[in-house]
Amino acid sequence: MSINPFKISGQWYRGNTHSHSTESDGRLPIADRFAAYRQASYDFLVITDHRTVSEVSAYSTEDFLAISGSEVHPENPYGGGTYHIVAINIHQKIDCAKLHPNEVLEEIKQQGGEAVLCHPYWCGHTLLDYQPLTNYFAVEVYNDTCMGIGKGFSEEAWDNMLDRIGPVHGIAADDAHGTEHDCFHAWVMLKARELNTHAVMDAFRTGSFYSTMGPEIVDLDLIEEGGNSKKTITVECTPVQSVVFKGQQSRGKCVVAPEGEYITQAEYDVPSGTSYVRVEITDDQGKKAWSNPFYF
Repeated sequence: MSINPFKISGQWYRGNTHSHSTESDGRLPIADRFAAYRQASYDFLVITDHRTVSEVSAYSTEDFLAISGSEVHPENPYGGGTYHIVAINIHQKIDCAKLHPNEVLEEIKQQGGEAVLCHPYWCGHTLLDYQPLTNYFAVEVYNDTCMGIGKGFSEEAWDNMLDRIGPVHGIAADDAHGTEHDCFHAWVMLKARELNTHAVMDAFRTGSFYSTMGPEIVDLDLIEEGGNSKKTITVECTPVQSVVFKGQQSRGKCVVAPEGEYITQAEYDVPSGTSYVRVEITDDQGKKAWSNPFYF
């Protein structure tokens, strides 16, 4: 992460970055989709209907932020299936028909937005599909709708990208289409100065958030000692069954609670030569939370 959200001032906001309405293949009109998430105690929601953009600013209130977006689908010239890319904070429709995927990603940037590569496991995408791409800031580590076929978790894809491509944030999202089965199950906790689009987008770009299905990361710290030669990552969390520190290739550590007990804190001494470490926690129901990586 560029910024550790646990060590800066600001307010925590709960949000979902991937949702659909009746403007594409969702079951709720836009107004009802926003109302449902607001009633479920979310602070912001991005509407990302397929191949279209809706102006949604009128749905924002003093304590809820509506953000426009789209799910775009450029063809894949690298052998895999069509790309699914969430564009957060764009305001004009992007016609992908004659555009290379990198031109689509550049257009998202030009509009002031940020791109998320969606559900890699569900798409069947590999490094061959992602290595040529530029101008995306995150990949979906979890997508709740994709659990319908058991392919919601894309942690391996994220780790492969971190190992072979470089820094990329991880996002958990609902990808809400229905009214219950794929709603309110995965979200980001984002630290921002205030609840407006500019501040939220700044927080996304700097990695000032973590993703979760319910477990909470209470604190996360990188402690450097001895002229920065020794680095230790510490985490505090709500009671969980395991805490995993994941680095590139064989680097990492798994801490598992004794039978009948829980873990609320753990630490990891980072080996020399490590390029990144991210933290992943899992509770007794199998629900997870993911930090963004520390980069070295």
